[in-house]
Amino acid sequence: MFERGLVLGPSESARCDDFRLGGAVVRRDERASCWRMWYYCRSATFPAGVAPAFGSGAIATAVSDDGVNWRREMGPLAGGAVFLPAEDPEAFDSTHVGTGDVIWWRDRWLMAYFGGSSEVPAAAKEMYTHPGYLVRIGLAESSDGIHWTRLPGRAARGATVDVDEKSVYSAFPSLLALDDDLILHYTSVDKLGRYHSTNLLRSSDLESWQPVPGPIFERDVLPHESAGIVNRDIVENPLSEGGGRWLMIYTARDGRPETAERRSICAAVSDDLVHWRHHSPLPFLTVGPQGAWDSAGVASPKLVVTQEDLRLYYYGWSNESYSGHPGRGIGCAISKQRRLDAFRRVCLNRE
Repeated sequence: MFERGLVLGPSESARCDDFRLGGAVVRRDERASCWRMWYYCRSATFPAGVAPAFGSGAIATAVSDDGVNWRREMGPLAGGAVFLPAEDPEAFDSTHVGTGDVIWWRDRWLMAYFGGSSEVPAAAKEMYTHPGYLVRIGLAESSDGIHWTRLPGRAARGATVDVDEKSVYSAFPSLLALDDDLILHYTSVDKLGRYHSTNLLRSSDLESWQPVPGPIFERDVLPHESAGIVNRDIVENPLSEGGGRWLMIYTARDGRPETAERRSICAAVSDDLVHWRHHSPLPFLTVGPQGAWDSAGVASPKLVVTQEDLRLYYYGWSNESYSGHPGRGIGCAISKQRRLDAFRRVCLNRE
């Protein structure tokens, strides 16, 4: 019961992911004939004072034959990572890095990631006054998904996307290929931590990025998303019900005090990527039962569409503590009926 849905927890051996992990991105790697997962992680030796609420530090990878049972792959970098903070102390990502999205684009893997340096956000809420919270967005490319090369950006310290003066960070990027262009969605939060906003940029050359309007919802904000959208994943709509060319799966943050800012996973549809309508008035994936590994929150959704089913990968965590409890990790829920209301957390045999 406690681990229903959990497909990858912290490593039991000394690695870059032996303390925290999350932010999974899952894609089919046709050249390697497997499913590949990229995720951010922290080791037990990661400095405790760096962006303490984040789980980012390094980026690692795992592979699977079926997309459910995963095995870690040893990367070429320290701790088995495939991507580490930049060696240049002046770089925007010199302290920690985290996955945002990975897509196959123009004959190579393209990764949008977020990273921080030793900078501390100015005039921010006390919880953000730690090094590493002033996060920016960068890009990297790879031919095999394991060996990555950074793409220098035009923003501060080599980033692709900077932080505006009213926000703590620019983080949690997602990518969508549209015709010959890329749409980049990312998250910013105001310095008092009250509201998470979604921002859009568009580019055809990965260097020059232009603002795009949206997302605009046709109805008022719902209670469970009253503090904004933390991160999102957009795909061509595979659902037979609900309408709309595009489907957005997103993490909603509840701003009501009685919910302790709980996160849940929701859906919206759109025909133009600008104007959106809620697929349902309620989240379709909420926290697990008391005592479960994901009983405190579910977030960072990524939707994979196969011919047989829909697969939702997400980040979960718990405030519970007991012997053997993983604390947080990467989960998977599957809808064999290809409906949002039919998602069920997978149950692995861990004997």
